[in-house]
Formats: sequence, C-alpha cells, structure tokens
Amino acid sequence: MPRLTKTIIPRIQKSLARRGVMASIFRGVLLPIQLFREHRSAKQLARETARSDFDVAHGVDTDGDTGGVTFLSDLEIPSPNWIYGFNYLPIDREQFRAALATLEIEFKDFVFIDYGSGKGRALLFASSFPFKRIIGIEFAPELDAIAQKNIRKYSSPEQKCKSLEAYCMDFTEYSLPPEPSVLFFNRPSEALPLAKTLENIRKSLREKPRPIYVIFIAPAYKEIETVLDGADFW
Repeated sequence: MPRLTKTIIPRIQKSLARRGVMASIFRGVLLPIQLFREHRSAKQLARETARSDFDVAHGVDTDGDTGGVTFLSDLEIPSPNWIYGFNYLPIDREQFRAALATLEIEFKDFVFIDYGSGKGRALLFASSFPFKRIIGIEFAPELDAIAQKNIRKYSSPEQKCKSLEAYCMDFTEYSLPPEPSVLFFNRPSEALPLAKTLENIRKSLREKPRPIYVIFIAPAYKEIETVLDGADFW
C-alpha cells in the first residue's frame, strides 16, 4: 500500500525543480486529491492480488505485491532518485518475447542488462535465450534481495543461460561492460535519471565502440520521448 506521507515532500520538491514556484502552488492544491485516489485505488488492488502462473510454476516471487504492483513508497530506497522511479510492474512473458524477437543478433555474443530489474522476472525470461551473461540493476534493496533469491531458485528446461547476476545500485551510476549488449528498460523511471543514464551509455560507446541494442518499454510521456530523441548516438 503506498505510504501517502512519504511521497508528499519529495513530490513537492520535484515539482519545484521542474515547474517553478507558481505552477507548483497550483498543482499542490490538487496533490491531496491525487494521493487519496492513489491510496483508494491501491486498497482495491490489494483485494484482487493473485499469484501469476509463472510464479506458481517455478516457485519464484516476481509478482507485484498489490494487484500486480509494488509501490516504491512502500520500500526503503537509499537513492534520492526513487521519487522519479515508476512503481514495480513486471513485464509479461508474451510482451518480453515479442520485444526480443525484434533483435536479429547472435545472442551468445551479447550481454543482457535490465535497467530497473525489480524482482528479476525479465532476467529469468532472458535466461531462455543463449545470452553470454545476464545482469540486473535495481536500486531497491528489498526488490534486489528477492531477485537474488529468485535467481538461485529458478529452474526451467528452457533455460539456455545460467550466468545471471543482480546488483543493488542506482542504474544512473552503473558502468556498462565492454562487450556488445542488449539494454532493457521496462518502465524504469521519469526523464531525469534516464538522461544521465543515456549520457553514461554515450560515453561508454565513445570509449569502446561496439554493437548495443536498446529495448525501451514505457508510458508515452512527452518528457521521456524528448530525452530519447535527444540522444545523439542512436
């Protein structure tokens, strides 16, 4: 259940940084209404929560905690970027496979990296492809701990890559490995952390030119589209 009081001050600070004082005052009038709606919606979702077929079949925990979603405000996240992150909502298997089907690559030559890997569902899905290595980056210690446990427990006859790693850190601080890579973003965050992450990718490519493919799944927010379109290395 999202903790309302934890989100108020960070949201106001974020609004001041992005919109200025006057616009923030106007939006601040609507903030209590928005928070109440989110809380009421979460209470309804809590009554509808059920385990996914994937988790039941493999004995893992990759589902969200409340109606398929885990709210970041329920977690203790040391990174100040948590307020820009989207709540954990794991990708479904069909969507993941459809996304990777667009890649015409030799998977064995590539490292798969999930930015904002949560409980690790995409990492487990990716292991059915013969990637060189699979890496998850997650800034919420509670989610990362569950991902680590899932990696240890997971077993499937479809698994083609067993080199899975998960790191607990803010992905804006992650340094890419020097190998060819597939970078996977599933609803990771708002535009600010993405801009820094894309700059890190650009610098890494400049230092070590190599093939990099990016799969990006996100809400159609104009700010995110602007950041993506503004990257000069696509």
